[in-house]
Amino acid sequence: MHPSQRQERILAELRVHGSLSATDFAAREGVSAMTVRRDLGELADRGALRRVHGGAVSVETYPTAGVPHRPAPRSAPGEPTTALFTLGLVVPDPGYYFPKVVAGVAERTEALGGRVVLGVSQYDRALERQQIKRFMSSGIDGLLVTTTVADALPTLELLSEATMPVVIVERAVTEAPTGASTLESVRSDHSAGAAVAIRHLADLGHRSVGVAMFDTPTSPQLRTGYERTVRQLGLRTDAPVEIIDETASVGAATRRFVTRCLDAGTTAVFVHSDHYAVEFVKTVLEMGVSIPGDLSVVAYDDEVAAFAAVPLTAVAPPKHDVGRFAATMCFERLSAAAELGFARRHMTLTPTLSVRESARPVFDS
Repeated sequence: MHPSQRQERILAELRVHGSLSATDFAAREGVSAMTVRRDLGELADRGALRRVHGGAVSVETYPTAGVPHRPAPRSAPGEPTTALFTLGLVVPDPGYYFPKVVAGVAERTEALGGRVVLGVSQYDRALERQQIKRFMSSGIDGLLVTTTVADALPTLELLSEATMPVVIVERAVTEAPTGASTLESVRSDHSAGAAVAIRHLADLGHRSVGVAMFDTPTSPQLRTGYERTVRQLGLRTDAPVEIIDETASVGAATRRFVTRCLDAGTTAVFVHSDHYAVEFVKTVLEMGVSIPGDLSVVAYDDEVAAFAAVPLTAVAPPKHDVGRFAATMCFERLSAAAELGFARRHMTLTPTLSVRESARPVFDS
């Protein structure tokens, strides 16, 4: 382990417990006590901790032994080292969108000396609550949850009863039970992400921008951002907007939508999800419609947009950062600093735009 990583773990343990034994920490990390004492000396010189006989104490907080929600070091099954804390993470889908969120959670948690246990709900609300109950009864130290739908009151009610810190990931908590002030959240601002897409097309001279999207937990926020940006920029409000039924004939629905766009003089389309955007491009090209010659396209999610037949300009939610900040937020609730008291937080992160080949100015010939 690099010295900077080891020192970050030292500071993490101090934030959790308020004090640290050099001998115990060295044994858990598989390094010599002399190495740990050298780390403690460097950190003390920077004012990050205070040396005491046998170890160090935090300069920011007091030791917190006996506080009910404070984790104790524990060994991960089959692993030689000891995790400082354990976070449970429940996501709907391990294959699309969420791998980067999971990676962000895992990367930050491991840097802080903890470990992550994953549960997958498969967009099944009953399974979601089952996974949460399992984690709540298993002795984990903190819980991160992405609900199967945007506002899942039964799940939020269950989470509001948790005795450990809970962070909602990639969802708002507007439908949380009244008075349930313990829940925190970190999510992408999908409304702002839609605005990024529409503003980009408007900057290219497009005045009529249509929308084709699957019905997902994200789509209501995208619709809100689209409508607000169209209004703010004075774009045409008669462009086709279509919710595509992914359980029916997607290709036929896409062809009908594209025909409506061409008939209405719509020159650009905002498409969600990313997987649908790839299929959208294929169908449009089969119709003999040029992208971006006849129709500019911007996708949302940026999972596979670069691999479409025409590489798609796409808006990318900051998935990795969402996971990283969610883990950090949960850890801070576990830490000794939580005793000092600080406000509950609801953090939104702004998506970014990757410009590729699928959108061009309307005046190009």
